[in-house]
Amino acid sequence: MRLSIIALGHVHAEDLAPLSTRFRHNEQLVLDVPARDALSRHRAGLNRAIDGATAHWMLVVREREMIDDALATEVAHALSESKAWGFRIRSVPFYLGKPLRLDEGTGEVRLFHRRHYLRHANKGEWDEITVQGSVVRLSNAFRSITFATAEEHRAHLAAKATPHSWLRRAWTFARYVIGTRTRDANTLSYLWIEASFHTPDER
Repeated sequence: MRLSIIALGHVHAEDLAPLSTRFRHNEQLVLDVPARDALSRHRAGLNRAIDGATAHWMLVVREREMIDDALATEVAHALSESKAWGFRIRSVPFYLGKPLRLDEGTGEVRLFHRRHYLRHANKGEWDEITVQGSVVRLSNAFRSITFATAEEHRAHLAAKATPHSWLRRAWTFARYVIGTRTRDANTLSYLWIEASFHTPDER
């Protein structure tokens, strides 16, 4: 079975390694776009990548995402069983080597059959990848790597944001905790640092 991987940004080969033992041929097509952008902002580039792919099945991977053995196995089974033409995959952020306990959501359509891809859905102005036929969500998720240390996290925020006052930081942190409903210590540490800076797009 063959698989075409559409990479948003720079995706390292070792981050995709588990796929190599489950597919006889993998090709990678790179879109030079911001890795976290919505796919709807880059429809033309995505269409060109799909047109240039040699495999029937497409897998979209964003920069800093990793595929573990469990996800690779599930992807292989999903394609061999052909129970759907599109699959949603969640991306779980890992912080200091541990998963963040945030809102999981339903994930994005990241795995799909090219012949069932509806590039002209909503007159070509689709908000997310749309396929003709059934779409299901995979149980496993990408690992999205964030920061290895708290110092790296603080330095990243300091480079693009301004510090909050202590009162504003406490209020923002409380809002984050209420919104996520988490009690996980690693996630709370992440939120506390996030609450310490004001980013330009913050509301």
